[in-house]
Amino acid sequence: MFSNKTLLISAFVLFTSTGCANLENEAQQKQIINLQGDLVQAQETNQKTQAELTKVRETLATCENKNSDLDILLMAAKTQLQEPKPQLQEQKPKVKAVKHKHKNITRFQDKTMLGQTEWVYISTLKMSYRGRIDTGAESSSINAIDLEEFERDGEKWLRFKLLGETGDNPQPIEAKIKRFVKIIQASKPGETTRRPVILLHVRIGDIEHLTEFTLTDRQHMEYPVLIGRTFIQDVILVDVSKEYIHPKYHPKTN
Repeated sequence: MFSNKTLLISAFVLFTSTGCANLENEAQQKQIINLQGDLVQAQETNQKTQAELTKVRETLATCENKNSDLDILLMAAKTQLQEPKPQLQEQKPKVKAVKHKHKNITRFQDKTMLGQTEWVYISTLKMSYRGRIDTGAESSSINAIDLEEFERDGEKWLRFKLLGETGDNPQPIEAKIKRFVKIIQASKPGETTRRPVILLHVRIGDIEHLTEFTLTDRQHMEYPVLIGRTFIQDVILVDVSKEYIHPKYHPKTN
């Protein structure tokens, strides 16, 4: 713009100094015409430059407005993130403390609870034995001595004696052999023993049914009866921190 103004002033000075009387001078006339053309071009260039500057200013103003809008949106988003969400706080689960009336819990949902040891009632003998609940054993086991196999009506039967808690006054029992199983000896790895399996009707707490028992001499064991998974599966849970949750069963007498 400064050069355009300089060119314009120079043209007017030259025109004034030459005077109207010397217009016949051809060289001066051409020079004046050229200067006039340059003046017109300078004016057009100046107008274009002004238009371009106007566009730049408008673009800058638009960008500033957009940046301002973005700042507003960012501030609103930060505010929403920092504000507590009451709807989430209301969805926190409420935990209610459950107080049990009895010290020993015998039921959990639809299952019976047993301790690691329980009184096992043998219906055949009408006697209760101390039993250990063993979830690692598949079948149950009971203390029996003097095992004697025999046949009855073409089927294999077994005559044996069950020892009581004190080991005296053994009770003779006869039962049909359901099958035989091989038991791996824990004290002698690699060795197995063949044991007969019979069915006995037993009861622990409110659970009673026929269950499989292997017969073996358990006089060296702490408990004369071991209850395995065939009795406790599906209907019983075991709490190993408890003992004798259920009292001895006493059948009703007429």
